[in-house]
Amino acid sequence: VTLPLGTPRVLLTMVAENGVEAGETAAVAPFIDIYMCRHGTTTWNLAKKWQGETDTDLADVGIEQARATAELLAARLQSVSRIFTSDLKRARATAEIYGERFGCEVAVDRGLREPSLGRFEGMTKDAIYSEYADLFSRLAALGQEERLRTAYFEGLETPLETSERAEAVARRAAEDVSKDGTPPPPGTAILLVTHSKVLEALLAVVFGKFYEGVETTPCAFFQWRYSLDGKHELGELQNIEFHDCLVEQ
Repeated sequence: VTLPLGTPRVLLTMVAENGVEAGETAAVAPFIDIYMCRHGTTTWNLAKKWQGETDTDLADVGIEQARATAELLAARLQSVSRIFTSDLKRARATAEIYGERFGCEVAVDRGLREPSLGRFEGMTKDAIYSEYADLFSRLAALGQEERLRTAYFEGLETPLETSERAEAVARRAAEDVSKDGTPPPPGTAILLVTHSKVLEALLAVVFGKFYEGVETTPCAFFQWRYSLDGKHELGELQNIEFHDCLVEQ
């Protein structure tokens, strides 16, 4: 069975396993909790500028957000076994705050960095959606499969490519904590600290959410109930909403 790209990866896995004979029970891999976290507010966020690969700093309010979010996560989790972060300063600073709270070292992985946004970087949100209204109208009119394979501008990364490199980081992290085949105990998690476009891409590719309609705010996170057999589940959402239309953010 061939399904379009917009089909959630979790459904693709289920379809691929429909060959199990009647009466048989497929083995179910245990879940590993991965929390995908967006960094705190930056100086450019306050100015409503798009950042992309531009290496901006957390604003004071972003530091406070990260501290508050660390406590929010600590209320949900007994421990954190690994923290991986984008190499960009805003994500690294957020991850270091989480690392201090959980007593966990932070490792940098460029697979979590924000993709380049080309000429949009440094422009304000209002200017982008005003000057490039036709571009966003065309992108929003694409089917999900085509949209995920289409970059803002030629030579930039597509949402699918962004998701695939972040998925690779998640898989390496999950395999690392399950080397002996035993998952971490309940209440233990992995934190991956990244950026808005990475979260949007993952939620669209892995979980089938409408890409243009994924809305996040600084320090948003989602719980990825990760399974090494691909039967992932989407758990808790914090400051993330899904819409069926383009969201300007």
